[in-house]
Amino acid sequence: MSYCNNSILTAILIIFSSLNMLGQIVGLNETSIGLASVTLHPKDLAISPPFVPLQGGILTLGFDDLRADYTTYYVRVRHCTHDWWYSDLHPSEYIEGFFDVVIDEMEDSFGTKVNYTHYTTDIPRDDMIVTRSGNYVLEVFTPENPDEIVISRRFVLFEDLCFVEAEVREPADVALRRTHQDIKFVVTEDNYSFLDPYSDLHTTVLQNARWDNSISDLPPKYIKGKEIEFTQVGYVFPGGNSYRFADLKSLSYTARGIAGISEGDLTFHHLLEPSQRRTYTYYSSQPDINGSFVISNDRYDIHTGSDYTMTHFQLPMPYELHGRQVYIFGELSNGKYMPTYRMKWNNAKSAYESKLLLKQGYYNFIYLVKDANAQESEIGMTADIEGNHFATDNLYTVFVYYADFEGYDRVVGFAQWNNDPH
Repeated sequence: MSYCNNSILTAILIIFSSLNMLGQIVGLNETSIGLASVTLHPKDLAISPPFVPLQGGILTLGFDDLRADYTTYYVRVRHCTHDWWYSDLHPSEYIEGFFDVVIDEMEDSFGTKVNYTHYTTDIPRDDMIVTRSGNYVLEVFTPENPDEIVISRRFVLFEDLCFVEAEVREPADVALRRTHQDIKFVVTEDNYSFLDPYSDLHTTVLQNARWDNSISDLPPKYIKGKEIEFTQVGYVFPGGNSYRFADLKSLSYTARGIAGISEGDLTFHHLLEPSQRRTYTYYSSQPDINGSFVISNDRYDIHTGSDYTMTHFQLPMPYELHGRQVYIFGELSNGKYMPTYRMKWNNAKSAYESKLLLKQGYYNFIYLVKDANAQESEIGMTADIEGNHFATDNLYTVFVYYADFEGYDRVVGFAQWNNDPH
């Protein structure tokens, strides 16, 4: 069968798949076994979240296949509603060109103990241009099974059709003033008219680009002319603490925070220095990258010369947190609470321990706690191990959506800033 016929068949399958997906909620950041180091970020901005302007914004997707064979992968994007359901727009209504494209940039690793094939592509591309703003999910699949998503990542394309002025304030609740942060913002009409803001305007606030604890759809405090004010309406987040870090860039020299490096038969090993519980310590600002990670090494090509290393985490505690579970959390965990990232209690060492296979680079992470019987969708708590502080420097993002007359949730406003409460 010719390449053209294969493309037509794939397109037909995707159309039927799209029809079947209507009315489904979008999952959060899926990654199949055998695929690793998935990144989606603005082009040349490795630690920035995947939120770019509709006009001129470019995202770069990258990932490794640890099976190190030349599998053919395709990528597609799906338009979503403001609350992350697949929208009822047909791909032809938001894409010019092909609805799915092959990822044709691939390269084998070189000189590494762990062999892999690195894949990368930009979105949009000349053969797939996105024409509408909104929430989107990027999906990677194989042509043999387009319904089986092997990678999914959320991203947002926005337009500057209104002004969004935002800041962090102390909460009105006196009990939360030392530990939480209240997000205040004002939306002002500019190049877009809000005919019915009470029913058609939707807002979402993210802390450190996390979707798991996002807060959405709280009503404004009041509307005055062209100004819509969201002040003390409930966009309140635990302040948390500065992210911890793991510097895995070198396989030869121990960086700060690394207790030792060794070479095993299958992989290298990085032993991190034991973490300290920070629940009752005073806040001390530390530079971080808001829970993200960046692939890097000190000698070779970043993407194909960086090796994988088994990274060993240890969190000493005076006792086990009975009825609770401790998770390593950050972009390295796909922003989710998965069994792979749950730490195990070592009674002999009186410590929580875990090990993760990570690609050389620089990683941010924190320890979050959940009840043992909690659902995966429930939010992990920072108070038990990390502590909460109003003074913590966090990255905040505000999205303003409007139910456009053309039948989709349009992102008409956007604000993003690192608060500095000091």
